[in-house]
Amino acid sequence: MTDETSSPRSLPPHADGGRDGDISTLRKELIEARNLVIKTDNLLKNLHAELKQMGRRHEEQEKRHWMTSVTAYIGFAVIAGAGAIAYANAEVRTARSDAQANEARAAALQKDAEKIKAAEKTRRDSSEKALRVYELLGSEKEGPALNQAMTQAMHLDRGQLSALEGKAIDDRAAGMKRQLAEAARSAGESAYRRQDWNATSQDLGRYVELEPKVSDSMIWFHLGNARIQTKEFQGALHPLETFLKSAGGTKTAQYAGLLLGQAYEDVGNANRAREVYERALTLYPGSEFATQLRNRLKRLAAAAAPLGTPPATAAAPKPQ
Repeated sequence: MTDETSSPRSLPPHADGGRDGDISTLRKELIEARNLVIKTDNLLKNLHAELKQMGRRHEEQEKRHWMTSVTAYIGFAVIAGAGAIAYANAEVRTARSDAQANEARAAALQKDAEKIKAAEKTRRDSSEKALRVYELLGSEKEGPALNQAMTQAMHLDRGQLSALEGKAIDDRAAGMKRQLAEAARSAGESAYRRQDWNATSQDLGRYVELEPKVSDSMIWFHLGNARIQTKEFQGALHPLETFLKSAGGTKTAQYAGLLLGQAYEDVGNANRAREVYERALTLYPGSEFATQLRNRLKRLAAAAAPLGTPPATAAAPKPQ
C-alpha cells in the first residue's frame, strides 16, 4: 500500500470541493489494496499448493527411491543367490570329477597291485619249479625221469627266475644235457641200424633238440628217413632240408632229395616237390634213383595238366 493508504490524509477545512475527489481516490486505493490482498492471498494459496505438490513429489520420489532400493536389493540377492548356486554346482561338479578321478586311480592302483601280486606269485611258482627241477637233475639217474627233468629245465620261464637261479639250473643241466644227448644219439643210431623207425625218430629227434649244433650231417638224414618211413612227412622236411644244405652232390643227397620230394608231395606242396626232384635228378642222372625221380616228375606234370585230377600217392622208397 502507498503512504496515502497507510497514513490519514489531512484535509483542509474549507476544501469541500476536493473531498469527493479524495474519497474517490481513497476508494480506489482501498480497492487496489483489496485486490492486492486478494492477489497476495491467491499467491499464498498457490505457493501453499505448490509446496504440497512438492511434498507429494518428494514423497513419490522417496517411494520410488525406496522401491528402487528394494528392487536393487532383490536383484542383488537374486544375482548373489544365482552366483552361489552356480558356485555350489561348480564345486559339486569338481567334487564329482575329483571323486571319479580318485576312483579311477584307485581302480588302476588296485589293478597294478593285482598285477604285481600275480607277477610275484608267478615268479614264486617259477622259482619253486626251478628248485624242483634242480633237485631232480641232481637226484635222478638216466631214464624217463631224468629226460622229463631235462625237458622241464629247457622250458623253464627264465624271465621269472633270478640270475643266480638261472645260472644254477644252466650249470647243472649243461652236463646232464650232453650226457642225455649222447645217449639219445647212440640209441637213435642203434635203432636206425635195426630199422626201428619209431625209436629212431624219437631218439634222434631228442638228440637234435638237446644238441643245438649237430656236427654230423648224417644225423639229419637218418632222422628224416625215419620220419618218412613212419609217415611223419611234416616232421621230415626240416631234417632233410638241413641235410641237403651240407651234403653236396653225393648219391645219399640224391636219395635224400627223393625222400624230401615225397614229403613235400604228401604235405600238398607240389611245386616245391618238383624243384627238389629236378635238383636231385641233376646230381646223378644215371643212378638207381633216377628212374623213380623221372617217374615222379612225370606224375606231377600229368597231375598239373588235367585240372581236378587228384595226384597219385607214391610208395615210400626203401633206404639204401
